[in-house]
Amino acid sequence: MHAPASLEDASAALADFAARRRSVGITGGDLPGGPAAVPVDEVLSTSALDGIVEYVPADQIVTVQAGMTLARLQDALGKEQQRLALDPPGAARMTVGGAVATGAYGALRTRYGTAKDAIVGMTIVRADGTLARGGGKVVKNVAGFDVPKLMIGTYGTLAMIGTVTFRLHPLPAAVGEVRFPACSASSLRELAAAMRAAQLEPSAVYAVAEEEGETYACIVRFEGFPEGVAAQRAALIDLARRDYCDGAMDEAHEAARTQGELQVKITAPVSQLAELHARAIVPLRRAILDARVALYPTVGVAFIGGTCAASEPVLEMLAATRAWAESTGGTLVAYEVPPSLASFDRWGTPPPSFPLMRALKDRFDPERRFNPGGFVGGL
Repeated sequence: MHAPASLEDASAALADFAARRRSVGITGGDLPGGPAAVPVDEVLSTSALDGIVEYVPADQIVTVQAGMTLARLQDALGKEQQRLALDPPGAARMTVGGAVATGAYGALRTRYGTAKDAIVGMTIVRADGTLARGGGKVVKNVAGFDVPKLMIGTYGTLAMIGTVTFRLHPLPAAVGEVRFPACSASSLRELAAAMRAAQLEPSAVYAVAEEEGETYACIVRFEGFPEGVAAQRAALIDLARRDYCDGAMDEAHEAARTQGELQVKITAPVSQLAELHARAIVPLRRAILDARVALYPTVGVAFIGGTCAASEPVLEMLAATRAWAESTGGTLVAYEVPPSLASFDRWGTPPPSFPLMRALKDRFDPERRFNPGGFVGGL
C-alpha cells in the first residue's frame, strides 16, 4: 500500500509503476472496492491527500484533495453556512475521489443533479505519472476539453483523481419534509408527475420499501426560506390528497444503500416505474434475505441490498432482472456480491458508447495498468 503525501509524490510513484509495468488500483481507504475491485500489483491510497487546497466562500468554490471524506468536507463548509449538494450514503467513509470515481449520489439528485453538475475543475495523475488539469476555478470557465467529467463514474480505470474543484450552495434556512406511507409504485409516479406539473421544487424525493406488503413510504423534502418551504409543503399536501405525516426515513434510506453482502442498482425510464417495481424489485425482494429497497421515483433508480440464502435462484433472478432492465434502456449493476455470486457479471452488457469508452481507455491508459478489467466490458 502506497499513500503519497502530495500529488508530486503520487506522480513519482505512478511513474515508477509505469517503468516496472505494474498494474495499479486507486483507493481512498484500505483496498479498492465496489464493482471495480480486481487483483492488482500495487495499491495507491489517497488517504494522506485529505485537505482543503483552496476555499473562497464568497465565490462559493472549494478545491479539495481526493482523500478527504465527504463528511469532513461538509463540516468545514458548514462553518461558512455552505454545502456541497452531493449526498451519497456513507459520507463518513466515502472520500471525495471515491464519490467522483464511482459517480455516487443521494436523494439531493432530485434538485441538484449528480457530480457532473457540481464539478468545476479537477487535477488528475495519469498512468505514466503525468499531472494534468482540466476545468478551472470559476463556474463560468467552460474553455478546453472537459476532462473532469470524463473521470466521473470511471472507477479509477482512466487516471488517479488528485484534487476536485466544486461549486457550492448555501445551507437552507429551513427544511420541511412530508412522508406519505403506503404508496404503490403507480402512485409514486403519479405523485412525481403531479409535483412537476404544479412546478413544485423539492430538493429530495425518495421512497423506502415498507416491511409489510409491496408498498413504500415516500419522503419529499423542501428547502429554502421558511415561508417558501411552508407554502410548498402545504401545496404538496393539498395536491396529494392522501394520508401523510412528518419526518424523514434517513436511517432506512442509508441502510438500503449501504447494508448487505449483495447490493445492486437498477435503472429504468421513469415511465416504467410500475414495471420496475413489478419486474425487478418484487422478485429480488423475494429472492434476497433481509432485503432493503430505496427508490428514487423522479429519476427511475432503485437500490436493493440484502443477503443470499442460495446462489442459483439469486443468480437466475439477477439475470432475468437485468434482461428486463436492459430491454428498457436501463441497467443493473452489482456494487457488492458475496463469494457465492462471484461468477455474476457485475456490469452487464456494454452500452452503445462502448467503442468510445475503449478509445478513451487507450488514450489515457494505453498499457491497461489502471484497475485492469475492473470496468464494464473488461476495460
